[in-house]
Amino acid sequence: MVVENLSESQIINDDEINFRFLSTYLEKLKIACKIYKGNFYLDSFNYFPISEENQTFIDIYKWRENHEYKHYFSKEFFENFTKNKLNYKIFKDTLVLGSSTGNNYYRNLLTFIPRLFFIPDEDVDIAIHRNTSNRTRDFIEQILKIRKIKLNKFIYLDDDFYSFKNSLMPQFFPIKTSIKILNQIFRKQINNQKKIYITRKNSNYRRLVNESDLIDVLKKNDYTIIDLETYSIMEQIEIFASAKKIISPTSSALSNCVFCSNDAEIYEITPSYKHQYEQTFKSRYSDISKILNLKYFRLEADPVEVQEVDDKTQKFVSKKIIKDSNYYKNLIIKKENFIKFIENN
Repeated sequence: MVVENLSESQIINDDEINFRFLSTYLEKLKIACKIYKGNFYLDSFNYFPISEENQTFIDIYKWRENHEYKHYFSKEFFENFTKNKLNYKIFKDTLVLGSSTGNNYYRNLLTFIPRLFFIPDEDVDIAIHRNTSNRTRDFIEQILKIRKIKLNKFIYLDDDFYSFKNSLMPQFFPIKTSIKILNQIFRKQINNQKKIYITRKNSNYRRLVNESDLIDVLKKNDYTIIDLETYSIMEQIEIFASAKKIISPTSSALSNCVFCSNDAEIYEITPSYKHQYEQTFKSRYSDISKILNLKYFRLEADPVEVQEVDDKTQKFVSKKIIKDSNYYKNLIIKKENFIKFIENN
């Protein structure tokens, strides 16, 4: 016996299962959200719910690549799950929002946050990963306040499986839908004439090591240099919404381009990618730009080895990928190439 997956059509044709799914609707965006209400188990990595009847719903809750879910349907997983599920910590009357185990800003913003706009209750306990930054927690609270929803408390999840009773689990949206939700809800009608450069001077990877050599070029072209680590997410939204041109080394901060107006220009300084598994990094912000009709430009930089790999990366990324991928290195760029990049586009 293994965990059984039910397709959306099977859910609709099973009255008992279908009754467990609520549906909330954003009239302004014409977007509906399915929300499972009941008892279920899930882990704090994939947030993939499994019912007490050992059923799950991959059409509704898949947000990673297909191979990330294969193990849930193995005999080995089922035996281990069955043996341990009575020992899982229990939470009741909880909305499982979830968040990135590594506190990745791109993932939090585009996978988890959009589901906040479909909460059906007036007050909630919200489950997120313990690693979630204070800045992201503040953003969640601000959204709930705007929506006039009372946050009773956060429930913090560690790297484990949990049991939820009488709880809510909103569906995950395709990235294109998440982008639409965020852009339409936060889009502002303001004069977007600012030019900004996002520095990664305090980052572990993809830091432009010769950035100081480029400052004069940026200032000559009227760019403001900004370290987003010093800004709240609401402030970052304002910065990107008011920007005409944005230059940045590859960074989760570029996720904020979902808040740009449709005539903004994105200039990404990227590592040189050479592996198939890096394609998701390579296309991430060009894909967002394409969806929102932003102008997008890419400049490839040369890699520079980092001196020390941080603990979080070592925990979540294999040693081979850390060694081989330029995504986990710093960057250096020729000044003349940088000048052409920003002055000829």
